[in-house]
Amino acid sequence: MEILEKLNVKAKDESLFLSAFTHSSYCNEHKNCENYERLEFLGDKVLDFIVSDYLYRNRHLFEGEMTKIRAAHVCEEALSTYSLECKFNEYLRLGHGEELTGGRQRQAILSDAFESFLGAIYLSGSIDEVRKLLEIVVFP
Repeated sequence: MEILEKLNVKAKDESLFLSAFTHSSYCNEHKNCENYERLEFLGDKVLDFIVSDYLYRNRHLFEGEMTKIRAAHVCEEALSTYSLECKFNEYLRLGHGEELTGGRQRQAILSDAFESFLGAIYLSGSIDEVRKLLEIVVFP
């Protein structure tokens, strides 16, 4: 998968990444399809953990300050921005209606795709692989 090469992600199971870019509307129109929702659930927690770990190790801040910083960098708006920076919108598999109504630019879908991609990296590689991507995309 081209996006894996661009982001230098080593994947043992590329099918996870296909699911990571598959919206439920696409699955409604195609058989034998898995959407990104389960991967999104996992990716959300992996993201939360790695960002929390980064803040704890690299910033000497009080808990409340770390919580505010983390919230600003893992919210829907921020995640959709990261997703666009990675050009995930180009890889989304959307149903016909979602495609016609601007789903490729919809914040909720883009942020979900970012989290699901992280979930796929975690399952296919390791938490260290996720951390490498976040060091490039989120931590700066």
